[in-house]
Amino acid sequence: MWDRLLCAIDQFESGQTALDLAAGVASASGASVRVLHLREVPKMARVLPLESPAEAEELVRDAVLSLQGRGIAVEGRSRSVLQDQVAQRIVEEARLWECQVVVLGSRRLHGFSRLSGRGVRERILRISTLPLLVAPAAKSNGIYWPPRFRSEREHPAGAYGR
Repeated sequence: MWDRLLCAIDQFESGQTALDLAAGVASASGASVRVLHLREVPKMARVLPLESPAEAEELVRDAVLSLQGRGIAVEGRSRSVLQDQVAQRIVEEARLWECQVVVLGSRRLHGFSRLSGRGVRERILRISTLPLLVAPAAKSNGIYWPPRFRSEREHPAGAYGR
């Protein structure tokens, strides 16, 4: 089947769904996985990214450890890119690593974004000849918090005793 998979994850639960799909394919075929997380930087300087570079690295580190725990050969990297360059960067990474397939999560765009075909998945399909595996959309698709951040996010300091 495939020997090398590129699993592009984001900071939403859909990224974790894609990681699970990549793990299943890699386990069944003995493939290795490259986890890629692109920290999207808005074009407008006044708008902050959704995450810091450290949080992006932590997300990749957790993904790599998760796949290693399942006995899968894996490496990971995160990069910062402008929002409109995400699809192109995913395709470039897949070429550099000589991947045979790209695995993505689905965020289920709505409204104009869905109709205009501006999603990352649609852009990758237009510019790449590689197969694209799309994991089903997560039920809630909220922001994914790595385990070490969860307790602080769920119970912020000073929230008790009010």
